[in-house]
Amino acid sequence: MRKIFVPTLLIAIAAALVACSGRSSIPQGSLPNLAGAWEFTATSNTDTIHATGIEVALKAGQALVNGVEQPNGQVSATGAIQIAILTINAQTGTIAFGGNCPVTGSGSYSLTGNFASLGGPFNFTYTENGNEFNVVATLSADAKSVIGTYSSAAGSSCTDSGGIAGVVVPKLSGTYAGQLILPDATSDNVTATLSEDSNSVLTLNLVATSPDNTSFTLTGPATGNAFVVQGIFQGQPVAYEGYLTQVLDPLTQLMAPAVYFVNATNAAQPAYAGTLTPPTT
Repeated sequence: MRKIFVPTLLIAIAAALVACSGRSSIPQGSLPNLAGAWEFTATSNTDTIHATGIEVALKAGQALVNGVEQPNGQVSATGAIQIAILTINAQTGTIAFGGNCPVTGSGSYSLTGNFASLGGPFNFTYTENGNEFNVVATLSADAKSVIGTYSSAAGSSCTDSGGIAGVVVPKLSGTYAGQLILPDATSDNVTATLSEDSNSVLTLNLVATSPDNTSFTLTGPATGNAFVVQGIFQGQPVAYEGYLTQVLDPLTQLMAPAVYFVNATNAAQPAYAGTLTPPTT
């Protein structure tokens, strides 16, 4: 398995963006629209092995200002089609979809928050498997990154604290290739093409050429750099979870984009299926 790059550099990148952005207040009714794909990376003060990715298709609240709907500084994400949480193990390179916190109460995933100005406070709360975390952060002047800290809410059964950074991420797209374990358990040479639409729905086209010769299409919600897609393979329903990450290219020793796949058809026993990288030319 290629070594997965834990995206803790997002902390440093976002910190630099905020530091050089300065603080600039903006008139009420002129707040930026933060809706879209975001990735927040939480780095624990005590756990140096794992990084938590909070992958969000963020929604922005609206208010009527002079007869026109405009962002009101409220943001939210609720349920599997808007938020996903995963844990990256820097030692093994494995990714756990669903996070490491035990299920508490409803086991929900959500994010709610607010901001009042560019370069000012951006505070929000998120839940992981029903466990609540509070974030105190700062929004950059270009409204494309945040930097701050997180901590468990009082009484939480999943206690942790540390630094958190968030950045706007582009829609999932591109072509990736490599070995992928198909739903029939064969390991094939596969080319995967990703295309995310304006409604954060991802279409994943898979073409296998060896040893099988087949193709199939999966679709589902994209949340930040993560996705869950479903479809039909050989007449049977299948599901894959995926994450756009970076890996170390053993030839160039440079970081390269990659898509990490888990076969989640059996939700009780998800299985790593492969990591695809851009095809060589």
